[in-house]
Amino acid sequence: MASVVKINPAYEEFAEAIRGICSDFDARGEMIYSGRNTLKRFELSNGTAVVVKRFGHLNSLRRLIYSTVASSKAQRSYTNGMQFLKLGFKTPEPVAYINTYKSGLLSDSYYVALHSDAKSLFPVLVDSERFSTELADRVAQFMAELHAAGAVHGDPNLSNILYERRADGTVELSVIDINRSYFKRHISYRRRMKNLMRVTHRRDLMRHIAGRYAELTGLDPLATVDRIFALLARFERNRRLRHKLKSIFIL
Repeated sequence: MASVVKINPAYEEFAEAIRGICSDFDARGEMIYSGRNTLKRFELSNGTAVVVKRFGHLNSLRRLIYSTVASSKAQRSYTNGMQFLKLGFKTPEPVAYINTYKSGLLSDSYYVALHSDAKSLFPVLVDSERFSTELADRVAQFMAELHAAGAVHGDPNLSNILYERRADGTVELSVIDINRSYFKRHISYRRRMKNLMRVTHRRDLMRHIAGRYAELTGLDPLATVDRIFALLARFERNRRLRHKLKSIFIL
């Protein structure tokens, strides 16, 4: 089986161990999540903890696409992670990516990054009856900073934005699940609104975040909230329609 391996030069000494982790992925490691993708925690020989994400198996068309004209999700995760860090935004440091191929087509792809102790914002903002306005404000600021820097997280829902409280009491945010992210010199108003809309479907929380984002970026808060809510309503209608059509075809 052929493979393409990219190791962060800072972790070159662990190259063989990382290859071994991925080749023996099913039999080793501590399970973190198992679903469409699988995440496991491993330790390198020096005690450094890493998380390995194996992306879900692809259909024949996607295997062909990712083998010819598009980068694999693991490769994009690595490249985007490096770019986020370069721009000054925090994400678990990329360690490596590995693509494996059968008969010339992509079979599996693995993304390796340092383990992070940061926690998801989803439980403390979406699941809480009264969300933290401090953390909501920090999310609005973070999204404004990303867009100002030309960075668009492909799925910035609050499960993919993590937080840590520093010793001085301030909150540091970081991002995960970054393979669909992209970077441009200028992010248009339309792209910013569509991206901000994906942060949460909880209306009171979104109203707060969108309003604060508008204040920080010089937009009209009421118009911004109205625009975001209209995008959310359309997104949810389309999602319900897709689910309905899917259930009809399954039956």
